[in-house]
Amino acid sequence: MKKLLYAIFTLVLLTSAVRATAQVSTEAELNRLEDLRYDAMKNADAATLDKIFADEFVYQTAFGATHTKASYVASVMAGDVKIISFRRENSRVRFFGDIATVMATTHLDIELKGERRQTSLFYLNVWTKRDGRWQLVQRQSTLLPKAK
Repeated sequence: MKKLLYAIFTLVLLTSAVRATAQVSTEAELNRLEDLRYDAMKNADAATLDKIFADEFVYQTAFGATHTKASYVASVMAGDVKIISFRRENSRVRFFGDIATVMATTHLDIELKGERRQTSLFYLNVWTKRDGRWQLVQRQSTLLPKAK
């Protein structure tokens, strides 16, 4: 009986360790994709953005605009939003089955319709896992107040 209980206990511990490792791996993957998204925007890489954004992607920007996948990619390609540099921090990833949320802060040096500015955003991204890969389905960002 003790051997059986020990075996069950060991199995439970191993299963928990495997789940925790998988979640850390998935969290790292989502953070990699978040950085890849910014890199693709910085480099006006429409092909990468097309893969990252789900077809039903919607973005409510910090400036009050609402974009679909097509309108946002077109805006990036037209140079309406040009990222000079970015730095993400305080990323928090949560999982809900095949849905994940990423909340983080990004500090940006950008050109917005030709006007250079430094800004900081807090954002919430909603990702879904389809056919074995993560796609961004919704994004909302908020401007953070400038440091005094």
